[in-house]
Amino acid sequence: MCSIQLKTVLFICLIFKIFATCDNECNLGLFRTQNNDKVLKSKEDALIFAHVIHRHGDRNILFSYKNDPWKDESNWVGGFEELTREGKRQTFELGQYLRRRYGKIIGDQYSPNKVYVRSTDVDRTLMSAQANLAGLFPPTANETWNEYIPWQPIPVHTMPILLDHVLSHDSKCPKYDEALQKFLKESTEIQQIYTKYADKFEYWSRMTGENITTIFDAYELYGIFYIETMQNKTLPDWAKKEYNDPNGLLYNIGKLKLMISTYTKELARLRIGFLIKEMFEHFTQKINNTMKPDRSLWIYSAHDLTIVNVLNALGVFDPVHIPPYASSLHLELYRNSANEHYIQIFYRKDNDEVISAMNLPKCGKKCSLEQLYKLYSEIIPGDYDSECL
Repeated sequence: MCSIQLKTVLFICLIFKIFATCDNECNLGLFRTQNNDKVLKSKEDALIFAHVIHRHGDRNILFSYKNDPWKDESNWVGGFEELTREGKRQTFELGQYLRRRYGKIIGDQYSPNKVYVRSTDVDRTLMSAQANLAGLFPPTANETWNEYIPWQPIPVHTMPILLDHVLSHDSKCPKYDEALQKFLKESTEIQQIYTKYADKFEYWSRMTGENITTIFDAYELYGIFYIETMQNKTLPDWAKKEYNDPNGLLYNIGKLKLMISTYTKELARLRIGFLIKEMFEHFTQKINNTMKPDRSLWIYSAHDLTIVNVLNALGVFDPVHIPPYASSLHLELYRNSANEHYIQIFYRKDNDEVISAMNLPKCGKKCSLEQLYKLYSEIIPGDYDSECL
């Protein structure tokens, strides 16, 4: 009897040891999952391709206001708009996470045939992409070019903001601008905000020395208060009161501002539809073995609004919030043992190692590309000229 008990104890200890040393890529012949939502993938299901859209890291304020005690740019290391040291650390750690999540499909060494990185043409997103890649691809022994610098240069692609209708939210699209102005003018909800909180807008204008007249102005003001608070810069008493308002008026107006860009299907199609279309086309190429080069990972370094626009256009932006710095959206393509493909979408808002698949409306947590095309046909645009000009 003692012998049987001893063997049982040893067996249990062995199992615990195996699981304790097993990482996310470990396959024990059991069901495994990369999320905690009980969507199980059998051992035959293989991740074969992924898109990652991530927000840049922590940054300085974009600009200040007339009465801001911190309005002098010399108060901000690196200057207005730039990535901070914390932002570099955040995106470097994101790269390390991507290494753990996608190491199996991209390999240990960087190859342009495996990975492509694109950024908006903004300093903080370009720098975030570089910091991300430093975490994702630390040089192996035969990639090391300087023994004192554990880093290697990796290309980050970009294009001018006004011409970048895929990734930039400030690209030139006259029809989008017309549709947005029409929506803002006709939206009952927005007009009610201006009426109900007219005294607040007047107060913010008086205290800042600026014309705070729109929800866009209010959003930028909240952003200044938020960043100055995070960087331990003392706010004026009135600003501290507004920022800490228990009703969260500035914050709630800011959240609404984020949603406006893709509030209708027309706005979504013209603003974020080109990015969604490009990702769907990549999935099609990967499934049909026509992607050249046959890449496994496509990374977009972008903004909070980029993540919001994709989530809102797909109908999964709930609850409404401002995406944190270095948060990331993952659109992943899997192939099962029957050679069938499906897509899952994950949203990493913090430092969680294990993230859950999102539940897409009328589709669920596993969706075929055919289902996605059918569900989102109204927001997939044609060519740029016919849609925007």
